[in-house]
Amino acid sequence: MTRIERYPYAAQDFKSAYANTNYLQPLRGESLERFYVDRGVHSELRGFLSELQAGVQQEPRSHAKFLFVGHTGCGKSTELSQLVSLVQDPNNENPLLSDSLLPIQYSVSEVVGIYNLEFVDIALSIVVGIYRAMETLGHNVDDLPARRVYDWLYQDEEKTQTKSKSVSGQVGAELGISGLIRLIDVRLKGEGDVREEIRTRVKKYIPELIALINDVIGEVMEITGKSILLIIDDLDKIMPLESALTVFREHAKSLASFDCFAIYTAPISLLYDSAFKYISQYLEVRYMPMFKVRTKEGERESPVGTDVELLREIIHRRVHPSLFEEGVVNQAVDVTGGVLRELIRVVRGCCVYCQEWDIAQITQTVFEKQKSILKGEYYRMLVHEDYQTLRRVRQSKSRADVNMRHLESLCVLYYPNGKGWFDVHPIVHELLEEWETEVDSIT
Repeated sequence: MTRIERYPYAAQDFKSAYANTNYLQPLRGESLERFYVDRGVHSELRGFLSELQAGVQQEPRSHAKFLFVGHTGCGKSTELSQLVSLVQDPNNENPLLSDSLLPIQYSVSEVVGIYNLEFVDIALSIVVGIYRAMETLGHNVDDLPARRVYDWLYQDEEKTQTKSKSVSGQVGAELGISGLIRLIDVRLKGEGDVREEIRTRVKKYIPELIALINDVIGEVMEITGKSILLIIDDLDKIMPLESALTVFREHAKSLASFDCFAIYTAPISLLYDSAFKYISQYLEVRYMPMFKVRTKEGERESPVGTDVELLREIIHRRVHPSLFEEGVVNQAVDVTGGVLRELIRVVRGCCVYCQEWDIAQITQTVFEKQKSILKGEYYRMLVHEDYQTLRRVRQSKSRADVNMRHLESLCVLYYPNGKGWFDVHPIVHELLEEWETEVDSIT
């Protein structure tokens, strides 16, 4: 098999390579079909599929709720897109899932943003996400459940203490379903006083809000004959981190109260949070493993038969091997420490540089320029105290020395193998060595 036959969709020029290496968007649709690589043991897809199959066979259906946890940039969103593709595949030998489930996947950042979110914002985004999906699928839905949410949401404080009144004469009664959802969407994206007013009014009555959202879910189930598989992405990116953790600490039970299957992405720090045991009583946790490119002792993994080979395959499906000088992809894999998004971003930067300067191949020199850019990003976020902590992590590989801020910023990476171990990012390892040399020269 020639290289061209093996990688039929790989870019063979840098303009196409730029398009194929969009690290900001997960693979979906045609891109998923062309570039997706089965991660094998590094995927939770089989586990999800088994749980979903078991759930839809129960009577009544057992609507499991999951937290999908992993490092930022490790590929969670693309795996969830692949899960949706597998569930929807009409050619499955076992059509149970496609007959039973209606996947609704959206990024919370596209609906309400990611800054300082609360449970109320996420709950209301579900209404918007569901109706947008139904509109896309061409289903005609009764606007009554959405109107109930709208009326309940915007009535005054006195009315909020009772059940929503009849729809007749309420605010927004003249709007159709699309108008209602757009108006809810606009209010959700409101800044400052607008959003805070909604939160204040609603927070005391969260059980009522959940009941209203379940009415929406019930309407969809009646129309489609399927259970919703709700997939809310980018919850792990909520800023600041404390806001994201608070959502799960304080509202795990509420997140488990919707009458559907659900998968929520979550920050990796949640695995080590003091509230984790409580959260896991309501939400089943699935961890997305990191690609391992070095051993616990710091030695580089073999480029054959290991995660290095898998990562190299991911790159070559997007950018043809002929565009790389020998050994460059392996170096890019090693330097980015198994963080998939960083690997793709570095390759894309190389493609842009080659296009700009009319260079025929991504050479060692071109790669070093992009490596310097990545190194500068980490350099700017680290201060003296950080290096002291990171030096202890490098030596001990132990959770006891890990600062959660370093874990979230990818300065420290977790590699599961048994109980697993922690290590500094390879780029940060270089910076740490340079810092130690500077400190030694001063002392």
